Amino acid sequence: MNQSKPSIYVYGMAISGLNPTIYGGLFGNATRAVGLAINLAKLGHEIYLEVENNFNSNLKSEELPVFLKLIRESQRQDFLCNADVLLISCTNIQSFHKLFGRDPYLDHPCKIIASCFDLKQSIDLERLRGKVKFITFNNSKQKRMWDGRKNSIPSLEIPYGVNETVQVDDAIIDVQKPSALWMGAIRRTDMLQRIVHFARVNTNCKVTVVTRAITDNTIESHKRGGLDNPYADFTGRDSLEVFDEIVEELCGIKTPSNIDFLGPMEGQNHIIQGQHTIGLDFSRFPSQSHDNTKILDYLRSGLCVICDKGTPSYRFVEETGNGAVVSPNFDDNEIRNAYEWCLKIGTLENRKSVAAFVRKKYGWDTLALIYSELACKATRPTKVTLAKRAVRWIRRTKP
Repeated sequence: MNQSKPSIYVYGMAISGLNPTIYGGLFGNATRAVGLAINLAKLGHEIYLEVENNFNSNLKSEELPVFLKLIRESQRQDFLCNADVLLISCTNIQSFHKLFGRDPYLDHPCKIIASCFDLKQSIDLERLRGKVKFITFNNSKQKRMWDGRKNSIPSLEIPYGVNETVQVDDAIIDVQKPSALWMGAIRRTDMLQRIVHFARVNTNCKVTVVTRAITDNTIESHKRGGLDNPYADFTGRDSLEVFDEIVEELCGIKTPSNIDFLGPMEGQNHIIQGQHTIGLDFSRFPSQSHDNTKILDYLRSGLCVICDKGTPSYRFVEETGNGAVVSPNFDDNEIRNAYEWCLKIGTLENRKSVAAFVRKKYGWDTLALIYSELACKATRPTKVTLAKRAVRWIRRTKP
């Protein structure tokens, strides 16, 4: 190992296990921590990745990089004190702390925070100042929002990566029967309505829905439909029955026959089974300022994407040209035209080309290179600024 490379302790969502599936059997923020840890270890860093005390892995030791050490939560202090850098991977600091019980204020003299977005939540900034060398966000609007706080913690714009495992490429095949996929929590009533609208208009397209809950963020959390009392969380009763009831209640029609509801399965692993041609990504909030990151997962998996205009995420569809952008209140003609356009451009050759572009620009390997440079800068200051170094790496990834 190159002794000049700083050792890094990677801390993300609680990780109870890993398996050979494409995302390790994990959801969301946990996949980001694992992706960064694995690829930083491949670069020659000594990496400590925190896992839960009851961690259980089906992976063989040779399937993990030699410089990656899995550290139980109870061993944290023994290894954290020996690491040069603490890298905290979180969707956003407040939800990381409040919803998942993870501590963004761990004591370490050199912290890097890999965040996705900042919604101006209440954060104990005094506990972050001084020891946080910088924080990253996945689009320029989020960076500007953070900088507007004038909190003296520098920020960088770095879109986070997607999984580049070869299994994804192997699963990009020529699909004969059109099929669309919705993956992720349904967090507004109008999101469910748009999924149903798409299926009702495009009757020859099978629509697979993978979700763990249906809520509405506009409702107070304790009331029915709110975060603490969702319309459905698919536990305790037959999931299909509950889904059909909620569709009829919120959309006023019976579930279209071309919708196949799978319930709360591991959606990230589902997208690489080669069954789909289109990924649906209707916004959580029509005016949201953060990314719906599953667009990158869709594109990386060779899917055309139909998504809402007006949110930062749709830039990925415009950048690749692989999909259609619709208005949040689309009508029958608009959503039918979007579907037909995706069928026209969704050739196997184009899907593989787009997937290769996304892997090269937004894959974990590229992201790990950037954080490797920034970690070196944080431990050994030079005359080159963090921002300039990051920009250099990002430019090198352009095709």
